Amino acid sequence: MTDEEKVSQVCALTGAGSVADRPVVEAYLLSARSLIMLTRHPFSQDPDSEVWETRYDGLQCEIAASMFNRRGAEGEISHKENGVDRTWATAGVPKHLLSRIVPIGKAVRL
Repeated sequence: MTDEEKVSQVCALTGAGSVADRPVVEAYLLSARSLIMLTRHPFSQDPDSEVWETRYDGLQCEIAASMFNRRGAEGEISHKENGVDRTWATAGVPKHLLSRIVPIGKAVRL
């Protein structure tokens, strides 16, 4: 999936359509990629230098869409109006998305 296809998919998932939304969507895609790489390669000194696996393209879009939608009210379990006190089901990216990333371990020498 190309970067342009990823942007289009996140826009479709979120309803983001304005030109002003595009840089935000691109930033969330980069953040989602970094999060996936950190989770996938927890023992790497530079996870972003590892090879990107295209099987995570769809998940990257889902995570980016989740991040984009959190800017609004998606995922809230409670909301108070005047004092604005929002409570989310999970902090950060939902666990059901992160659980789809399989970490790569390394052998330990004794």
